[in-house]
Amino acid sequence: MNDAQEFDDHEASLPRSRWPDVIGIIGLILSAIMFFDKLNDLVTLTWTEEQWSRFVGADLADVIVRSLPPRGVRLVSSVVHMALAILLFTGSLALRGRRRSAVDKCRVWATLAIGWVAVEIGWAIWWLSRFTGEIMGVAQATWQGYAAFGIALALVILLAYPVFLLTWLSRRHVRAEYESWPV
Repeated sequence: MNDAQEFDDHEASLPRSRWPDVIGIIGLILSAIMFFDKLNDLVTLTWTEEQWSRFVGADLADVIVRSLPPRGVRLVSSVVHMALAILLFTGSLALRGRRRSAVDKCRVWATLAIGWVAVEIGWAIWWLSRFTGEIMGVAQATWQGYAAFGIALALVILLAYPVFLLTWLSRRHVRAEYESWPV
């Protein structure tokens, strides 16, 4: 037996790493949630106050209708999120298939997702600032505190997976593994 065949036999006897499957499945689940959440946003894009009131009551429906961003902004946001979800889905599938192209797709998705989060959070802060003192029956400091908490929580949730993915894919032993995968 030659040295090359011994090396191949040794490699075949090593257990297959599980991270591509685990991270791929997480990405598939997250991309499906993102896609269908934004599909739902498209469905409610043209809802009237009456339609909202069936789900949340008349008082809250009025607040929702008055505080929603313009339809065009919500449409663009939904389409961008859906496109990002498709990119994450294809990258995650390729990751499960141990294709080197998966790494590029996942990195591009993570970078674009982080950028889009920054745009949307900036937009949300600007949009909410328009409603200073306008919510009836709720002290301005109270609703602004809840809004700030919600924005901070959204940042943590929306940035957690893209930051994790970029960090994970830059680890030396992970890089060594995916560089051996077929393109």
